[in-house]
Amino acid sequence: MRRHCITRVLYIIITVLLFLTLTSASAFAIKDRYEVVIDPAHGGSDSGVILTRSVSEKEVTLAIAKMIKQNLDKTENIRVKLTRSTDTDISIRDRKKMVDKATTDLFVSIHINAGFGNKSAGYEIYYTSSKRGTSSGETGSKEIVEDMIESRYINDSILFAQLAQRNIEKVFPREGRGIRSAPVFVLDGLSVPAIEIELGFATHIKSKKKLADEEIQKSIADGLSKSIKEFFTSSGE
Repeated sequence: MRRHCITRVLYIIITVLLFLTLTSASAFAIKDRYEVVIDPAHGGSDSGVILTRSVSEKEVTLAIAKMIKQNLDKTENIRVKLTRSTDTDISIRDRKKMVDKATTDLFVSIHINAGFGNKSAGYEIYYTSSKRGTSSGETGSKEIVEDMIESRYINDSILFAQLAQRNIEKVFPREGRGIRSAPVFVLDGLSVPAIEIELGFATHIKSKKKLADEEIQKSIADGLSKSIKEFFTSSGE
């Protein structure tokens, strides 16, 4: 039994060292170039929620995504990919396929919320927590490394969520509804830091007017662009 315990401890130490070796050359290390995938929700026949007679969610999310790309294209070490750049249908599965775990460093999905009444207001930020589990007490080195990497993705998702919350708070003061862990389909299974942001409620009179305003959209894009640049500075430290 004692020999088994010693072997087990050595096994875990070796696994941790392996993990540190792997991550030293991974997306978490300082890189010359980072890649972020921006996902403007809905598109094509899927309008999403309706803000006004002439403005829908799909148009607002695309406008903000394009402005983020325009902002960050001026930054030499950040490359931006959009899951859609036009008003086209694209499935959630296809959006997730655009995330290449070998090159993508961050995924941001942009949405607008809707409530069951007209009193719900404010923005929310979601990340997906770990769902990994083992059926026995024995855990192999592969599972340990995967758990550690997944934990790092979750921690980095939370870090970016905090940065985004701080910068979006400047656009919508005292309207934050928090950072939440939830099973979000577009985030599920992604092996990169990833968040979904719900910018406000189309069912709230003041919120939908703000979200339909181009100047507010620009402020949101500027806030998220700043958050992305801050994130890549932080993750390289």
